[in-house]
Amino acid sequence: MITVTSNDVRVLARSRDHDPVLAVVGGEVRVIPEAEVGDDDRVVCTQRMLVHELGDEVSDIEAQLFAGRLTALLAE
Repeated sequence: MITVTSNDVRVLARSRDHDPVLAVVGGEVRVIPEAEVGDDDRVVCTQRMLVHELGDEVSDIEAQLFAGRLTALLAE
């Protein structure tokens, strides 16, 4: 089972890449620019979506809860 961690969420929130996304790449969760998402990769969340949901500042508790939501989505 692939798990999104609160650290993954914080890395996405702080990323300075152009249009960063949290994606499953080769079975691992990574933050990459949207332009680098391959056909076999799965986008879990975009930075735009994260900011829309949680705002510009993400607390540790918010990151943990959001990571749990994303992990649950991956399990579906």
